[in-house]
Amino acid sequence: MGGGERMRLFAEPLPARIEWDEGELVALVVAGHRHVVVEEMRRWRVEADWWKDAVARDYLTLRTADGLVCDVFGDRRSGAWWLQRVID
Repeated sequence: MGGGERMRLFAEPLPARIEWDEGELVALVVAGHRHVVVEEMRRWRVEADWWKDAVARDYLTLRTADGLVCDVFGDRRSGAWWLQRVID
């Protein structure tokens, strides 16, 4: 991150919902607020401890029309999405 940027990492991720339209990511919904996604800045996958109660997540860094830049992750087992951090 460049100078002056701050990051808020949530100790407990916030529940989120991702909206898709024909395979295109269109919105992020958190705490009842809908944010239109204008850019998927980064995508990566984390898989660990596959031999036991493993972590299997897809992470996205998103930019929204209202200026929000954030990281969200989807649990590949449950299908649930979570807001992990906000970059100011």
